Amino acid sequence: MHIATLSDPISSLWAAARAIFVRMIGVIGEPRALRENLEPDAKTLARVRAWLRPLEAVVRKIVLVEAAALARTLAPQPEPRLTSPTRFAPKTPYPQPRPHRGRFRLWPRSGPRPRIRLLGPPTHVREIWREQIREAQVRQLALVRFMRPPEPVLLAGRIEALARVLHKPLPAIRRLARKLRRSPRLAYALAVTRWPRSPHADPHLQDVVIRHACDSAKELNDSS
Repeated sequence: MHIATLSDPISSLWAAARAIFVRMIGVIGEPRALRENLEPDAKTLARVRAWLRPLEAVVRKIVLVEAAALARTLAPQPEPRLTSPTRFAPKTPYPQPRPHRGRFRLWPRSGPRPRIRLLGPPTHVREIWREQIREAQVRQLALVRFMRPPEPVLLAGRIEALARVLHKPLPAIRRLARKLRRSPRLAYALAVTRWPRSPHADPHLQDVVIRHACDSAKELNDSS
């Protein structure tokens, strides 16, 4: 089934990515089976990752090409306002478990911001409050890591998220386009991201995709 996208010249790239996805599912099986098998062997997980990673990378760059074209037509977005963190404790101090639903990551996570730590014990009320907030965040993070779903569930969520993007790419394209409108130079970083090593990668498709991605990043920044 052909799904119309914003840039007709790369419709063949979408078709190639969907064909690889069908071939991948034929080899590794449906994500539901992976989700139900909570103790697969290491070879099974390695095979899933070897198929999934290069296809995710290809789809990210195709979305980048579409998003860069859309970002050139969007109106400038206002800068988000910085708000101070609330001082009120949440009603539920511990995160509630919920079914894992993977989300297709379009850009890398930003690194932690630099912080200035006190060399001695806090002496002012503001410093004491900040130290209490930091300790609460550390405890919260430890609990979230403990509740992290097992790797088969995470991989199944990534496969399902990839399937949603391949079936309906426009929401992902719009989301990345808004990001690129605010930070157009991000397109360069996304375009030149290294391909993951995998025996199941398609070198010819990767060459075509990265050429389109680099051209789109240049056009976006030249028009900004």
